[in-house]
Amino acid sequence: MPELTATSLTDTLENKNLDAPLDAQPNDDKEAEDTQEIENKKIEKYLKGRIEASKRTRRQLYSEWKRNVELRIGKIASQFTGGINVEDEVQTEINPDWSLTKTKTANLYSQVPTVQGTHENKKYAAAVSPFMKQLNYELSEKRCNIGVAMEEVLNDVVNAAGVGGIIYGYAARFETVMMPASDGMLGGMPPVAPMPPVAPNRQTPSSGQQPPMLGTLPPPPAPMIPTQRVVSDKFYGTRISPVDLLWPSEFTGSCFDDADYVGHTGRMSWAEAKNEFKWEEEQKQKVTAGFDVPTEEDLRSEPDKGGLIEAKGVKYDRIFYWRYRVDPDEKSFTAIWQLVYVHGLDKPAIHEPWKGQKQDEQSRKYIGAHRFPLQILTLTYITDNPVPPSDSSAGRPQVNDMRRSRSQMFQNRERSIPIRGFDVNRIPTEIQDSLMRGTWQNMIPCNGNGQNAIWEIARASYPAEDMSFDQVAKADLMESWQIGPNQMGTMSPGKKTGAETNVTQQNFATRIGQERARVASFFLRGCEVLAGLMVLYSDFPILTDEERQGMEKAWDNKHITHDLVLKIRPDSQVVLDTSQRLDRIFKFINLTAKSGYVNVKPLLIEAAELSGIDPSEVIVDPQPKPPEEMNISHRFTGREDLMDPLVLAFMMKNKKGSVPTVEEINAAKELLIEAASAPQPKPAGPGAAGAPPGPTGPPGGHPPPPGGPSVPHPESVEAHKGWALAPKVAKRSRDMNG
Repeated sequence: MPELTATSLTDTLENKNLDAPLDAQPNDDKEAEDTQEIENKKIEKYLKGRIEASKRTRRQLYSEWKRNVELRIGKIASQFTGGINVEDEVQTEINPDWSLTKTKTANLYSQVPTVQGTHENKKYAAAVSPFMKQLNYELSEKRCNIGVAMEEVLNDVVNAAGVGGIIYGYAARFETVMMPASDGMLGGMPPVAPMPPVAPNRQTPSSGQQPPMLGTLPPPPAPMIPTQRVVSDKFYGTRISPVDLLWPSEFTGSCFDDADYVGHTGRMSWAEAKNEFKWEEEQKQKVTAGFDVPTEEDLRSEPDKGGLIEAKGVKYDRIFYWRYRVDPDEKSFTAIWQLVYVHGLDKPAIHEPWKGQKQDEQSRKYIGAHRFPLQILTLTYITDNPVPPSDSSAGRPQVNDMRRSRSQMFQNRERSIPIRGFDVNRIPTEIQDSLMRGTWQNMIPCNGNGQNAIWEIARASYPAEDMSFDQVAKADLMESWQIGPNQMGTMSPGKKTGAETNVTQQNFATRIGQERARVASFFLRGCEVLAGLMVLYSDFPILTDEERQGMEKAWDNKHITHDLVLKIRPDSQVVLDTSQRLDRIFKFINLTAKSGYVNVKPLLIEAAELSGIDPSEVIVDPQPKPPEEMNISHRFTGREDLMDPLVLAFMMKNKKGSVPTVEEINAAKELLIEAASAPQPKPAGPGAAGAPPGPTGPPGGHPPPPGGPSVPHPESVEAHKGWALAPKVAKRSRDMNG
């Protein structure tokens, strides 16, 4: 990195020719522009050579990438060598790449997660929520539809190339309208209005008096100037094919934001190029050509070459580079420039600071995105090799072994056709012709016992060890992909215990979790770029006036966006099935519903939708609770309480919070009178007639009442006043059985 030096004020004054006339002073602005132009030409020449080196490096990988794609779709793989297509020696009898790629991509990413945000400075917290609301809207299907690009990139990384990329940007279409010139449009000087007229020959009034105003003229209207107004705009995230990516050939890292530059080869129609590069119609013939690409650079299975030639357009190479890496005068480490070379032109069509960021004059920092707009994903890193092989390439030897084994099975089957023979001396001649034609299925006459007259020649059986080789190759392939039958949704062969299955799943979660983290980081890096573009170009259309005002009060989004931290929930990019999602919802409701801090209605609506029920028909807002009735508790003990008419009336009422009526009290009195007037049976004594002989109770005690349990003597109760029944612990039958 070049060292920054400062020149002292004394040296500056000594070197400056103060005695020269004013007209001889150099034009600093003109000199700076010339110096900048010279420096840009040096940079353009330097980077153009590096772009060509990147293309040569990329071209070396085309053959392997094309082979992976063709084998995934079950075709015979072909390799382009010196203008001749050479097919693989082994026929594709099996196609494991198809199922393995679908399983791996689904485990890595299957839905667009909700992005959450925080800010390092707490005073900006009020602005984060509405900003994230707009960001998630831009990521949705209605705007960027980023889920499509993510799925395409993962297939590039897992199957085809081991590398993939998405470019983020902002596009708009404008119209020219006449608008009043503002102060800024007039160079900072407001329009000058004429002085109001003063009456002639009028004496100046004394001090403290205002001069009489004879009349004022309205200020003249502001001048109208042509202004560009946005008619339609969009934010986008588009997948870039691996054969179009550009990266430095000498780069050896895994984070492509650390590279000197990243870029891609692109194609656009003449209408788009005319608007993008501000070209005239005269340049169309020079820059347009067919979109035909060489066979070795095309990953499509059966490209329509005729259609590609007829589709005329503009082909270009575009890179984004860190300015400080090539310009010693650049003071910022976050400044990104854009360089575009159009095929057919020698000079670059665009070489300027990238419009995804803007330098704030107050803070001297760049506002907007601080990452390359082209984000590149890889799932693994091999030392000093920034583009690793894909999972399909890594497992190709095992796939070839399985294909070779399967091919040998079919060859053995073709050569092991059942063959029968017969004894020509014992089978009549007319029967021999039918047997050789294979049409005889009835009774066959023989001379003597025909047991050995017709026989079957033994066939060659397929060796059992070859089947073992096939199973070993398949196990090696599963180990290479780190995906087993359980992760693919099929039953694993053999008997497995629950503990073994859990251990296998835990190890799979550890391995796949690392790659999910890389995918999540790639997704969030793109979100950071999109958030920076929103700061410069979005008017936040989905926010309410209250949300927009609250955000503007918390921060000035045109100047303060740094230190915004984006995150997603763990594994939120993977779709859960209905039962798993319902389990999580109900567990959360059970833990938090009664806390008073949670609004459970959205969760209940989602649970109803997952259950196949229309929430509009079953989900209602909770009704206010009716006023609670007065709660009065009573405790009645002993015979004396039960003889009280008021107590008995309360028991007959049997309703909380109510006072018995007069009729109920009178009914209770009548019940007591009837109970008192009923004859009481006399207990039989020990010597009474009809009493059973022998003792009737414990010594010194009283006999038990007839038909009932023994009642302790009042004296014994009085002696053990502190005794009480033990509390009942086991209250259910299953507690007793346990």
